[in-house]
Amino acid sequence: MKAGYIPRTLDQQEKFLLWDIDQFIIAILIMGTGVSLGMMIGGIVAGSVSAWQYGKFKAGKHQKFAVHAMYWWLPSSLFVKTRTTPSSDQRYFLG
Repeated sequence: MKAGYIPRTLDQQEKFLLWDIDQFIIAILIMGTGVSLGMMIGGIVAGSVSAWQYGKFKAGKHQKFAVHAMYWWLPSSLFVKTRTTPSSDQRYFLG
């Protein structure tokens, strides 16, 4: 009987085949866009390269790097407003 995959640490991010979940989502979205536009090979190549580049970009950073980047780079109207977290366009805090 073959045992299942055992992560090295409890905080290790989930994987799908060779990619982390966030890389996989990027690859599938770009591949799906390519297929829907009738450019299947181009979509597969662009999706794979984008996921690989994103993996290199986030290497050595926090696991939730993508969430932090989206908070700072996307408009604050896309996120749920909380009392404790200011909107991302408020860069300077007083008191």
